[in-house]
Amino acid sequence: MIDIIRKNLMTGIDRIKWLASFLAERTRAETAIAKLFYEKSKVDDKIDDLLRDIGKRVVDLREKGETDVFQDFTVKHALSELKDLRESANNYKTQADKIIKLREE
Repeated sequence: MIDIIRKNLMTGIDRIKWLASFLAERTRAETAIAKLFYEKSKVDDKIDDLLRDIGKRVVDLREKGETDVFQDFTVKHALSELKDLRESANNYKTQADKIIKLREE
């Protein structure tokens, strides 16, 4: 009788351990995804600010009579930075998508 109780208790403990490890792994994955999306949102905010700055600079150049705004150093620099930020945002999204796919398997 005691052996049956001990066996059932051990089975229950094993199931609790499995559930705890499953929940811990799931929490780690969800936290990693949340961090990646948070970082992506920060990069997206930087992109928005940069686009706003480019727009202001283009308007300023237009008011000064400049016709070729793409030759302006500030605009060129901002456009190259914009490209880098967009790549960074895409990398964060790609990493999050990989974790999501792994989690679904």
